[in-house]
Amino acid sequence: MNERKLNFAEKPVQVLTLDELEKSYHENLPTGDPVGGIYHFALIQQVLALFESRGLKPVVQEIFAAANRDSKRPGVTILPQLEEKFGEKAIEAHLLRRVYANIEIRCDETDELVTCLAVAYHQKGIQLGIGPMVKVCHNQTILGAQDVASNYTCYNGQSRKDRFNLDMVLNRAEQWANDYEPYQKIRHERISTLKNHGFKREDMLQLIGILVEKRIVHDSQNEALHDATPYPLNSSQINETAENMLAMMSQNKTMTYWDAYQSLNTVLKPSRMDIPQVLPQSLALFETMFEQINNNK
Repeated sequence: MNERKLNFAEKPVQVLTLDELEKSYHENLPTGDPVGGIYHFALIQQVLALFESRGLKPVVQEIFAAANRDSKRPGVTILPQLEEKFGEKAIEAHLLRRVYANIEIRCDETDELVTCLAVAYHQKGIQLGIGPMVKVCHNQTILGAQDVASNYTCYNGQSRKDRFNLDMVLNRAEQWANDYEPYQKIRHERISTLKNHGFKREDMLQLIGILVEKRIVHDSQNEALHDATPYPLNSSQINETAENMLAMMSQNKTMTYWDAYQSLNTVLKPSRMDIPQVLPQSLALFETMFEQINNNK
């Protein structure tokens, strides 16, 4: 049986199994400790164990590893001395620093939704997020700040002073598992709010303007305008999703905020964007649309 080879030059995002991820090279500090305090595969295994111990049926749905251009710590490094030992492009010869895993929680899945736990491990730090995934379009939703955690500053309202360390991130995952039903109630209530509010053409035009404004002030070099809060969508993402919504509107389709949210959310996937931005932008998108509903009451 031939061992699988990885070719990030041809395909910069590769899908791995957990076993394959564990076979990749383990990056250590000079002390011998894992960089970031934990290996990527061990982080996933630890989160799986938390949910398994509560009978919540976690299953690794897919794991993405991505190459990114970084002169000091690139997303993928191939170690020639290990290629000599294991073969050209062997998994064991790859050091993978940019990883994103989807873990489905299958204890209460429906035909429409399955709760999904996202684990992002990369050069900036570690992020966890949890929320319903829409099966038909594979859209991960993040329905509030209570459903994200990271050990570096990347979310609105999280300052450097109160950011989590690794243990605190894992404690948040444990809290999600221990209080699964109360958290699910909040998520379902928020889905109902999105589904129960119609999304008309004027809502769409207002939202597109808000998304453009948030992107402009985030990227602005003008100190009076600049806002470091993550924007929901970048320029190319706004163009693509706005075109999709305009096409739906032109067909006189009845839409809700939930439909619009899913249309916008299609671009926020680790296979289509920079991994560290997936969860912050997903949260920012929900908060923007939820705020628009409340402001338009």
